[in-house]
Parts: sequence; C-alpha cells; structure tokens
Amino acid sequence: MAHLPMGFYDSQTLIQDAKQHGIEVRGVGLQCSGVHATLEPHADRPERRPAIRRGLTSVTGISEGIAERILTARGTVAFRSVADVARRTRLSARLMEQLATAGAFDGLGVDRRTALWSAGAYTGEIQGVLPGLDDLAPAPELPVMTAAEVTAADLDASGASSTTHPAQHLRSLLATHGAQPAREARDLADQTRVRVGGLAKYIQRPPTARGVAFGALEDETGMINLVFSPPVWERTREVVLSAPAVLLEGHIERDRGSVNMIVHRARALAGPTRAHQPGRFR
Repeated sequence: MAHLPMGFYDSQTLIQDAKQHGIEVRGVGLQCSGVHATLEPHADRPERRPAIRRGLTSVTGISEGIAERILTARGTVAFRSVADVARRTRLSARLMEQLATAGAFDGLGVDRRTALWSAGAYTGEIQGVLPGLDDLAPAPELPVMTAAEVTAADLDASGASSTTHPAQHLRSLLATHGAQPAREARDLADQTRVRVGGLAKYIQRPPTARGVAFGALEDETGMINLVFSPPVWERTREVVLSAPAVLLEGHIERDRGSVNMIVHRARALAGPTRAHQPGRFR
C-alpha cells in the first residue's frame, strides 16, 4: 500500500490490503452485519485472526438510523425471507433493492437476482394493505449472476467488493496486452519499460509540483505509484480520470527506496464495473 494517510484510501483498497495480509473480508449480511464493520471469529478455527464483516452502512443509502432500524427489527429472531425483512423493517423498495444488489440477502438462501426481483415488490403500501403476506408469487427462474456481475453489483451498491477485485476480471485481457501485475512491476529494475493495468486512483496535482500529477494504479495484487509529467498529464488525463479501467505504459524509476512508474501513455479498458475513485483532481 502506498504511504498515504489512512483516511485517504477508499474501501476497495482497504479490503484488498486486508486480504493481502491474510484477513478474510465478508460482505454485508442482513442476518449478521452491524451498523458499521465488525470482527467475526472463525467458528471452525478460533486461532485464526477474526474476519471483517462489512457493516450495513457500507451500502449506499443506508444511514446509521436506517441500519439501527434493521438491527432493532432483527432483534434476536433471524429474518426468514425477503418478505419478512420488508414487513419487519418497513424499508422502501429502493433501499430493499440496494440491499439485494449488495448481496445482503445471500444469508437467506436467495441469490441476488431473485432477491432483487422480490425486493422491488415489497413497497410500504403493499406491506400496509396486506400485513399477513408472507411471500408474493415465486420469482421467475432467473440466471445466477456471473462472478464479474457480482463484483459489478457490489461496487454499484457499496463502492467496493469483498468478493473479487475488479481488476481480476480483466487479468486475461491485460495479459494479452503484456501487462504485468502491480506487485511484479514494483520489483523491476530501474528504467525498465513496463505495462500495467487496473484502476487509476488517488490522482493529485499539487500546486507546488509544477504541473506534475501523482496517483496509483491498483489491481488485485496491490498498487504501484504513478507519476505523470505535465505533457503526459495533458494527453492522458481524460482517460485516467474517466475510464473504468486503464492500461498504462511507462518505465520504472527507483530512487532512495521509493518505486514509481513514470507514465508515458494511457488507454481506456472496458471493465466489468465502474471505477470508484474519490478525491481526484484535474
């Protein structure tokens, strides 16, 4: 991980860093998540470091107040179904759909597409008119999401995926372009030409840097620091700031223990999900 203040990192980077240190990260679950992230012991292997369970507030639209409402509704009796969640929490269809997209119903034995289909049907009006309703008609037979679609759903609903890093779905494509994983690129000798691909993040252009831009390229193996000279930044900034994923060409620069990639060129890549890149500057 690059040497930046902890609050500077987004959730995806922190999740990936935890995994690289051998810590399991688990997604949002209506049966077990708290308001914020919590630690969960491994029942079968108590000697292992606890896993991190993402909190309900990691889902976009779920405030602390709404999360507390869900916990109060859950109480000591586990939720039984999508309909049971809707009735006991009185959440809007939009929030039910957000939770379904994030995989929060997985612990109820409902796949995401089926949960999403069902969640939209349980509005406050239906709950009020039909208080005894247990379930609507069964959902039609829907295809299970692919791994890439699950990652895309995670990012759409919560800005990060605890299942698979987005760049991992691009690894085959990146390999055809001769791109190396970030971890391998960091070990290359000074002045070695290199290609890497993944998510461009944490782009900054400090006023004192005379037009030089800095950032990081993140993939499923970690991050490598990026440096853009003023002319390169002018040529590449639209791609770097707007593409879901990028392929970068440049060379490695090693100086007094630091390792940077000096970027020469950038091109956009079509990824399975949108980028989540806060704190970017033009």
